[in-house]
Amino acid sequence: MQAIRDYVQQATPDQLQAEMGPGAADIDGIVPDIGAKLPGLPPPPALEPEQARFRLFDSITTFFKNAARSQPLVLVLDDLHWADEPSLLLLRFMAQQLQESCILIIGCYRDVELSRQHPLSNTLAQLSREQGFQRHLLRGLSREETGQLVEAAAGIRPGPTVVDTVYTHTDGNPYFMTELVRLLVSQGELEEAGARASQGLRIPEGVREVIGQRLNRLSEQCNRMLTTASVIGREFRLDQLERLIDGLTDDQLLEALEEALEARLIEEMPQAPGRYQFAHRLAQETLTQELSLTRRVRLHARIATVLEELYGTNADANAAELAYHFAQAETVTGTDKLVQYSLLAGEQALAAYGYEEALVLFQRALEAKQGQGMAADGDTATLLFGLARAQVATLARTMYHEPYRNLRLSFDYYVEAGDVDAAVAVAEYPMPRAPHFDLGRNRLLSDALALAPPDSFHAGLLLSEYGSALYYEVGDYEGAQEAFGRALAIAEKERDQALEMRVLTNSTQVDLWALTWEEVPLKGRRAIELARSLDDPMFQVTASYVTASTLAAMGRRQEAQRLAEAMLAPAENLRSLTPLMDALWSNGTLHRSVGNWQDARSFLERGVELHPEGAQPNSDLAVLNHQVGDLVQGRENIDALLENPPAGAT
Repeated sequence: MQAIRDYVQQATPDQLQAEMGPGAADIDGIVPDIGAKLPGLPPPPALEPEQARFRLFDSITTFFKNAARSQPLVLVLDDLHWADEPSLLLLRFMAQQLQESCILIIGCYRDVELSRQHPLSNTLAQLSREQGFQRHLLRGLSREETGQLVEAAAGIRPGPTVVDTVYTHTDGNPYFMTELVRLLVSQGELEEAGARASQGLRIPEGVREVIGQRLNRLSEQCNRMLTTASVIGREFRLDQLERLIDGLTDDQLLEALEEALEARLIEEMPQAPGRYQFAHRLAQETLTQELSLTRRVRLHARIATVLEELYGTNADANAAELAYHFAQAETVTGTDKLVQYSLLAGEQALAAYGYEEALVLFQRALEAKQGQGMAADGDTATLLFGLARAQVATLARTMYHEPYRNLRLSFDYYVEAGDVDAAVAVAEYPMPRAPHFDLGRNRLLSDALALAPPDSFHAGLLLSEYGSALYYEVGDYEGAQEAFGRALAIAEKERDQALEMRVLTNSTQVDLWALTWEEVPLKGRRAIELARSLDDPMFQVTASYVTASTLAAMGRRQEAQRLAEAMLAPAENLRSLTPLMDALWSNGTLHRSVGNWQDARSFLERGVELHPEGAQPNSDLAVLNHQVGDLVQGRENIDALLENPPAGAT
């Protein structure tokens, strides 16, 4: 995101508008600088978690594609071994979508940091299947290159003995060499290094030792400043240090910072006066780990308190940072602030599609409350609701029992706390469906209906979801139709077209699954009409997909084809994975069914490009390839499915 932020700062509003287009509103959620350049951006539509994240990823990728049209771009991603899961998912998405663009993505990582369980290992395995992927192993420098590096770092041409000594003791590792040369230069011992090698010149065995020796050359006040900064994080600010370090005047603190800058242990952030970062994360870790556990915890507690005061009314915007420090200081500061800021940060992560980060935040806060004897209060209910939403966005369908259990607990805790409105809101949340899995949603909705006023708008929403749950979970088609009928009556009484649209769409989905197709065309077309008038492309695509699928199954292929073609535009505009996949699959299978092989291949191959692990595009493309006699390609499609089975497959 820093690369986008830097680009935004130097770009003109017209340039940003042209390159980001409608995706600016999505990217603004994680790069707020965009809003300052492009005021009045509309909020992105409310989507299910996976669809919302797809929309964000698509907006970012489209931005890079457009920016690369004026000039080729090189995007360098350093320290990928420290990247979080959402960032790696974005990298995989971009790699799939940028094949035809003038963009080179270079990712650097330390392979010694990776295990088979490391998220980056899975990402690399996925990226290796991409056509443009290349892996380059960076080995140590040669003796000749070592001499060039020493000359560049020290400003003098070293003799062959010095070069051999540095090379032998570092195995050509550039970072080890750079740190070692800086140490020798600061001690005035570089030119004598070769001669002293035979007398026991000891090159540090690890980077931490090299950094430790460099730290020993700094003043006491500089080390004290760096130690405090290391606990703040890799990035830190002058105003934070001013409040945290006692006994130093403003001038002395600036002198300490300049001393660390001169030693190249830290560096100033570009175009951000007063902001710094450690030149290497290992330097920060070395300083932090030298502290005793007790001192480190107490320093985290002080940092948390000071930062909260510093941020003042803007503390909520820095919730993730505060949640981290209060979590590290839990034994000193207690759990209240940890829970408060973890909850805020978790909701912010969900809003920015950082589902894995949200998962960690909600789990950590719940563990803290459990340690204090978790009570059935509003905070616990809210944390469980957040955890459930994060889980359904990150878990396979076969593991949906866990988020649905947490959703149920959240509902029960709200009821026990007397917050009926919140309990009903939890039940109304549109959780992804898992047909043929009894996840208890029908029972949750039944209990929620007992709380909602009969024939109210909220009862209508609950009944709309209840009908789907009754059929998908327990196969009760008659009960589902009764629930849909009651919900539709409420929609008509309230004259609420949005509720009517939702009920009709859910009802047609159940009819399609139950093979009761007679009323689907009429109900589906009404839902599509309402979606268009309400400017709701998500329901327009969903209703069109169900209706087109039903018409095709009934043999009314021309009608189905018209609906399938009409759903492409709203699906494209949504920039969300599920509706776009539905539109492509509908068009692809309809063309395949009448022998329009070229058009069918175009739609299905695009579906595979968007979702390489998707069952629908791969399976239908396999059928198409066998139909046209391309058995080799058809086998490859099947192998792709076997290698990466869809969620829930056994």
